[in-house]
Amino acid sequence: MSDSKSKAISIIRAEHRALGAVINNIKALLQEVQAERMAMDFRLFWAMVYYIDAFPDRLHHPKEDDWLFARLKQRTPLADGLIATLQSQHQAEPVALAGLRRDLGNFEAGVPGSMEALQATVASYADFTWRHLRAEENELLPLAEAHLLASDWDAIAHAFAQNADPLVGSADNKLFDALFHDIVNRTPAPLGLGAA
Repeated sequence: MSDSKSKAISIIRAEHRALGAVINNIKALLQEVQAERMAMDFRLFWAMVYYIDAFPDRLHHPKEDDWLFARLKQRTPLADGLIATLQSQHQAEPVALAGLRRDLGNFEAGVPGSMEALQATVASYADFTWRHLRAEENELLPLAEAHLLASDWDAIAHAFAQNADPLVGSADNKLFDALFHDIVNRTPAPLGLGAA
């Protein structure tokens, strides 16, 4: 595997793991709150929802659309149907995130039944995300590995390297670095570094 291909795939998978970790933490912390094993920390939850919105939706997905998907469409028609599905899921993301923000806001405002609504929305969003990420990793990336040229991988690796997500090891972007540290430090152990 070329250095650029390895680097690009490694960044994409690391960003997927970072997104998965934040979603898993939201689900786990909501369960802890519902079981009354911890108090609700709205600042932490808003930070996690903001992370999901600000990093994957605004940086990761556009890079997939503009670089990985676009290059693969140039090289083979075999991925066209899958790419269309994945792009439509990317376009549905803002609506799903709006639902998360609405239900978290209702819960914070004390609206009756809002905890259950928030849990259902988070579960639905998590399921949607897992299906999407599995399709990218198990179906799209193998097609990309089989059909993209070294020059394609050079461009894709360069594009993804610009993301600077602190959750995958880069601290170049001060906003995401501060957000990451806030999430990690406020999340109770064993999910984070905060007090249990």
